[in-house]
Amino acid sequence: MIKSVSARKKSMLFFALFVLFVSTTLNQTQVDSSLVNEEDYFSESLKKIYTEDQSRQIFLPTDYDYSYAPLILDFNDDKVLETVVVGTMKESVGKAIFLIRNEKIVSGWPLELYWNAANFEILGEVSLPGDPDEGIAFRYTELVGENPQETFFIVTENGDIYLPFGFTLPGYFVAGTIFHDMDNNGDKEIILVRRDGYVFYLTSEGNNITNWPMQVNDSVNFNQPVVEDINYDDELDIIVCTDTGMIYAWNQNGSLVENFPRNLALTYPEEEDDEWIREMPIVDDFDNDGKMELFAASTISYIYGISLDPHTNKTWVAPILISLYDTVQGIAYDLDNDGKKEVIQYTSNGLSVFKVREELEEVFSFYGGGNFYGTPAVGDIDGDDYPEIVITNSIYVYILEHTGTIKKRIDSWLPYSNDISPLIYDIDDDKEVEIVHLSQRGIIFIEETNDYGLMPWVDIFGSSTHTTNFDQDADGLWDHEEEILGTDMYNNDSDGDTVSDGDEINQYLLDPLVSDTDRDTDGDKISNIEEIDYYHSNVENPDTDFDGIGDWEEINIYGTNLLSSDTDEDGLSDDYEILYDFLDPTNPDDAFQDYDEDNLGNLDEKNWGCDPGNPDTDGDTLLDGDEIKRYYTNPLMSDAEADHDGDGLTNVEEVDIHESDPSNPDSDGDGYGDGEEVENGSDPNDENSIPTDKSSLYWLGLIIVFPLLGILYRKQKRQTIL
Repeated sequence: MIKSVSARKKSMLFFALFVLFVSTTLNQTQVDSSLVNEEDYFSESLKKIYTEDQSRQIFLPTDYDYSYAPLILDFNDDKVLETVVVGTMKESVGKAIFLIRNEKIVSGWPLELYWNAANFEILGEVSLPGDPDEGIAFRYTELVGENPQETFFIVTENGDIYLPFGFTLPGYFVAGTIFHDMDNNGDKEIILVRRDGYVFYLTSEGNNITNWPMQVNDSVNFNQPVVEDINYDDELDIIVCTDTGMIYAWNQNGSLVENFPRNLALTYPEEEDDEWIREMPIVDDFDNDGKMELFAASTISYIYGISLDPHTNKTWVAPILISLYDTVQGIAYDLDNDGKKEVIQYTSNGLSVFKVREELEEVFSFYGGGNFYGTPAVGDIDGDDYPEIVITNSIYVYILEHTGTIKKRIDSWLPYSNDISPLIYDIDDDKEVEIVHLSQRGIIFIEETNDYGLMPWVDIFGSSTHTTNFDQDADGLWDHEEEILGTDMYNNDSDGDTVSDGDEINQYLLDPLVSDTDRDTDGDKISNIEEIDYYHSNVENPDTDFDGIGDWEEINIYGTNLLSSDTDEDGLSDDYEILYDFLDPTNPDDAFQDYDEDNLGNLDEKNWGCDPGNPDTDGDTLLDGDEIKRYYTNPLMSDAEADHDGDGLTNVEEVDIHESDPSNPDSDGDGYGDGEEVENGSDPNDENSIPTDKSSLYWLGLIIVFPLLGILYRKQKRQTIL
């Protein structure tokens, strides 16, 4: 019995090794079959091979620290986005400005500035007077003796510093400058707040607008200004929240908006150093009533709201997760697509989302541990028409569904985090958005989303105006996005092709400046609009499901599912079934049929690499199924006379004639090989049957041994008696 078990183990081991050999051969055969399939069955070869990008990193020079938020722009209006990054020199005093395009530093950059510059800030893109080129505006703080001042300058695309822009302002200023065309005259104006309460409104040349600056009767240490039309007079207003919760709002002519200043009515206003506002206010029409509201959180774990309508005194208050300081910033966004934005209040421990109704209604809270920073980045990154929320702390990057559940947690950014917010935009010009995060060590982490679009969140606050309310033509593109793209922010269909600018950019990958509704990006003979609206296929991949059959062929020739490589889910891929005319890629039953009657079903034929239309794939006279199930031979190799166990009998002889095991050289485990037993007349399947010549020697041995044992026994007995 022990010998029999050992023999079975040997048999199983041999069979496993044989299967491994056949599988290796099968894999090569399948690859070759795929190539033949492409050549024979494509009515048109695929235009290109599409591969989905993987998450990756860009490494910037290590002799700089990177602690300033990047700027996204289209420098030369070619619809290829550039990224501007500022580094601080480690071994010297100064800054370096990088221009990155298609994930590479543009030739001739970085521009090194050996200036004693602190609080560096990238303001935005600017047109140069009398020059067709564009530049990048910067602001920084420098000390002149013991006196601080703010300095402004422009850098052109070729790296030249544009000096006529240069001007200075004395004093310490709050970080976060408004750089926006306030009066629609084609030039951008500058709004910034000094910590002693002065609010400046300047032309791009640095000149004060008439009646400005203004001063508030309070300090403003952290709260950045906001621009919004709060009284609906078609003119943007300038809003500032002080440290103690006083709200100031001015018309552009310097007059206060009616019924301002207002007061947030903090819970502990009389307690010194007890309650302060340390975040930029969040301004929007949250309840869709045609009136603006303002919300801000305080240092004692409350969020306060106030209606900005001069004739309404409505206020709100609700508890939040934790006290709020200047390391985080809340935003506004319509997360559930109901046409009303929610207050997304960010804290160092996570975030709380509120609907603004008669009371603040908490939608959900997300607790993710500590050390969250910056602002959330928001955008639809998976094509489900609902936005996702991207937030970062010192350990993870969290991607949350619009309901607050975790969609993905990214661990790989752990050692490199700092307080720069993530952005969502197309960094590599593949017309798909990526989540992009710059670390202080100069590593740009890129999380691939494979979702169409260019830039749902390219500014750390949502826009250069610090509010997400600017989509004046309601086309799905914010005004600052239209500014980058060159589309008309007052016309929702800039090219007049009946498709809104937002849909062209973020859904169909069309050009909003050219009438191109019939565009076919991947050359598969299906227009982008048809692919997305009707077939939900990939407009950049002519073979969406990677099954070797073009999308057009699947729809118009084979009737298969262009989103699935196995339409009928029977284990046989569509291209395999199309290769054989007796198989049907829409009929799951044919996987278990045996068309060539070789005792092997069609699915098994595919798995073994056999030809389902040929009962003897290798032409060695053995049926494919018999080779696998009976003879243990390779159906892909002519080996009918093979002797895999090396016992002197072919596999066919063992199975058909002697009924022995072709994978075991000693089928009955009696110590004699199967071939030796057959040659000498014994049964290779009976352990009690051994070769005849061996049997004679066996009995002769017994005749000799037993008498000798008797003599030895008697001799031993006599010695014992004596």
